[in-house]
Amino acid sequence: MSDLLLPNDPAPFEIINPRAVAPLLLTADHAGIAVPAKLNGFDLPPEELRRHIGWDIGAGEVARLTAEKLKATAVLATYSRLLADPNRALGEPACAPAVSDGTVIAANQNMTLEEFRRRGEAVYWPYHNAIDDQIARLRVAHAPPAVVAIHSFTPMLSKDGTPRPWHVGVMYSFDDRLGRHLIAALNKLNFVVGDNEPYSGMTLSYAQKRHGLAQMLPHAQIEIRQDLIGDAAGQEHWATILADVFTHSFERISSWTN
Repeated sequence: MSDLLLPNDPAPFEIINPRAVAPLLLTADHAGIAVPAKLNGFDLPPEELRRHIGWDIGAGEVARLTAEKLKATAVLATYSRLLADPNRALGEPACAPAVSDGTVIAANQNMTLEEFRRRGEAVYWPYHNAIDDQIARLRVAHAPPAVVAIHSFTPMLSKDGTPRPWHVGVMYSFDDRLGRHLIAALNKLNFVVGDNEPYSGMTLSYAQKRHGLAQMLPHAQIEIRQDLIGDAAGQEHWATILADVFTHSFERISSWTN
């Protein structure tokens, strides 16, 4: 067991509707902003942690609300992406960045294998194992799921960056069935939809490859622009949109998973 977490630190993940049997599993790799007490908030001002460097603004609540509307299961990561990003392979530099969008993360300087292992045991593997447990449960319940990660992206990657035009992006990798289906459904709603934008699922999206592609399940990553889901009204609005899209997609999804 890792010695990183203290008894009063939060659990590494939260599960919404753990007994649901809808053929859909939502994940939110960057839902939370918690930092183990031992790391003292990375010695950053709270407003820095609450920027996009610390989490995906709005994504966790959109995933939670969408799961509740669909009576589907969701697994939400609790800890900040700066600790051990579950959407990166453990050990790669971006999993615990030394600098993120110009902010130096002191606790992530000169990361060692032992420190990656420590963080992995504490938060990274428990989150991934929770997702695998839910996939296994749904398989046993004869409802093998599509796996969909809910993320958000900044309107500009940095203060001097180029504005990003998309309202929402859909990332996919070698199995593009679900990704292309979602792109078509969102295009019909007159959104500006990124096709493997603002990031490519071919080169990124580690968690989706691990839980979707590697397990031969339909999968995709949805990226919503953060200014659209930065408050409760926007989060409710996008959860309603996604719930409606998936409600009309369950028959198609079931044909891919059975």
